[in-house]
Amino acid sequence: MTGFLFVDKPSGITSFDAVRHIRRLLPSKVKVGHTGTLDPLATGLLIIAVGKATRFGEYLLKLDKCYEVVGKFGFSSDTYDIDGNVKEVPTKNLNEKELLSIIKKFKGKIKQTPPSFSAVRIKGKRAYELARSGEEVSLPSRVVEIYNIDILDFSFPEFALKVCCSSGTYIRSLVHDIGIAAGTDAVVTALRRVSVDNISVEEAVPLNDLTRENIKTYLKPIQDVLPFDKLVLKDTCAVWFQNGRRFNIQFPDGKYVVVDENGEFLGVGSVKKGILFPEKVVVF
Repeated sequence: MTGFLFVDKPSGITSFDAVRHIRRLLPSKVKVGHTGTLDPLATGLLIIAVGKATRFGEYLLKLDKCYEVVGKFGFSSDTYDIDGNVKEVPTKNLNEKELLSIIKKFKGKIKQTPPSFSAVRIKGKRAYELARSGEEVSLPSRVVEIYNIDILDFSFPEFALKVCCSSGTYIRSLVHDIGIAAGTDAVVTALRRVSVDNISVEEAVPLNDLTRENIKTYLKPIQDVLPFDKLVLKDTCAVWFQNGRRFNIQFPDGKYVVVDENGEFLGVGSVKKGILFPEKVVVF
């Protein structure tokens, strides 16, 4: 059993909880893994790799994403959301025009510091593990890119935004930074991932709708999910590729999903200066 599952994760569970749930629906020897975490508070699109697809999940990790988030001014939290230690802080009324002026400053490439309660690794441990144990966590800022940020709804102190951004962007940090820019603070009260690259949450199945009987019908073939063009190999060339051999090919430079003439997935390869290099090959 192999492929990717597009799952609509409910709030209140971790991404690892979702993986464990799916493992219970599959034969014991089938590998399962996710391709990018969602906060416990968050709902929405979680792409799960099953079987041989787990070897190719890394190609989905760095894809752009879109979120819908609800924030609330006048509150702070150590986790930047309502799952943490929430405190009321001084705030002043804000109108939609002022909010629009603030969020415009966050469009484009920005420096952002991940929350202390995040999955960023520090000396082999997750930041949230250190933070929960009472250790002081200091994370370096990173450059992320906000492609679009739009107001969906606004009724002070609550606001709803749609954010499309590069991988690695923390929406909790973004909402916190918007709050600081408004002269107060803000926390996330709801968060939903609505897309990963061109995959929409509308294509996802609610996690609790999956059963042992139907899970196979929701599996997407690896070659249909990876974000690369297809390269079809015939006969000897397909065998060469499977054996890890590089060879000349008349194809533009780039990374490709490689299939045989029957559409069977063979792996991922890169073409450089007319030579096809097998990058990751399916082990049969």
